[in-house]
Amino acid sequence: MRWRPFLAFLGAFLAFSGGLGGLMAVRRPATVTFVFTGDTQGFLVPCGCRTVPAGGLARRAGLLAHLRSQPHAGAVVPVEVAHGLAERGPARDKLNRQMGRFFKREGVLLGLGGYDLLLGPEALHLFVPGVEKYIAGRETYPGSREFRLGGWGVGPVGPTAARLRLVFVSETPPEGAPMGDPLEAFESEIREHPADGYVVTGNLSTGAVGRLLNAHPEILAVVAQWGTQVTTAPQRVRDTWVLWIGDRGRRAATLTVVREKGRWSVLPGISYLGPEIPSDPEVEAEVQETLASVEAYNRQALDLITRPAPAGKGYAGAAACASCHPGAHAVWSKTRHARATEDLAVDHQSSNPECLKCHATGVGRPGGFPRADADLSGVQCEACHGPGAGHPPEKMPVLELAAVCAPCHGKRDSPLFDAEAYWQVIRHGGEEGAQPEGDPARR
Repeated sequence: MRWRPFLAFLGAFLAFSGGLGGLMAVRRPATVTFVFTGDTQGFLVPCGCRTVPAGGLARRAGLLAHLRSQPHAGAVVPVEVAHGLAERGPARDKLNRQMGRFFKREGVLLGLGGYDLLLGPEALHLFVPGVEKYIAGRETYPGSREFRLGGWGVGPVGPTAARLRLVFVSETPPEGAPMGDPLEAFESEIREHPADGYVVTGNLSTGAVGRLLNAHPEILAVVAQWGTQVTTAPQRVRDTWVLWIGDRGRRAATLTVVREKGRWSVLPGISYLGPEIPSDPEVEAEVQETLASVEAYNRQALDLITRPAPAGKGYAGAAACASCHPGAHAVWSKTRHARATEDLAVDHQSSNPECLKCHATGVGRPGGFPRADADLSGVQCEACHGPGAGHPPEKMPVLELAAVCAPCHGKRDSPLFDAEAYWQVIRHGGEEGAQPEGDPARR
């Protein structure tokens, strides 16, 4: 009888030890690796009309598979910073559904930016069902996601775990939907969801990031996308890592965050998604099937806006201009304007009328591209001077330079454009026999 209290105590102790051992067996990982891409804009394949093509969903899937296969990798979390979807072009729905399938398969956290929001909430739900979408400052979507690192426990149990918060904030991009102030959105989010550490991501300019870090130097890292801005190596701003990842999903930034002995450590990296990255064959097959459908749809859309010109009107083509303006033609033939249509091929956009309007001559106009009897590919003379049928004897207008360039060289697609500077690259005219209207740069 005298042993019963001891046996009862021993049983209770063993039960407690077993329970504690069970909890310890489900220790939370102390490491998370984020893989950031951004500004994909529905580009399923590597993009790079000016450089070695990089990016693409198949390479992205290959990178994620490689990272997830590493020993002691911890959680690998793919993040689309902003502008992952296409909101322009006739086949955008087909592209976005493929993007949605990829995002869901890989568990991507989808940050929303000003171009994504142009689609509207119904379209976003339709294209990317089952995908977590984030943007702070909008009631429709959550603004952040919590990750618990270190400690032990199940669910909310485990007070020793550190709380890391990934916060999505963006500012208004050129020609995009209006966004709130990113600093205000961030501060509102952390008031509602306090944490032990913060990582910020979104469509953010240098100025916006500077304001964030001046007000909140405790931020561990910022991974941003803004136009073509790129940090080829991670930058340290006081105690915060800062990276810009460029455009069209061509780069991936990795951010490994570790919680150890009550402290944070962050290991950043950024890399080009070039041909050395192995492609996922299953994703590649899906992409090629989607592209075939997209190209067929684009050709139909182009056919619908292509129409002949009335007799004696329309476009003559650069070859016709060369006979009287050989010097100007020679200058033009060496510029990127001359091969603008060719540049679309690598991105599978050769039949996309939305792209061709600025990469070919006279698209959607009577007698414009495409024509069986005249080569109107590239940005030719008549793209700026107007249709040349009837010239001579009729004079061709020399229009104000900025007005001619503005429709294609806008803030969104050509953010660094300067009319005077770019004119020096293509400067032409003033030949003997040419019209004396003068230098368009001075009009």
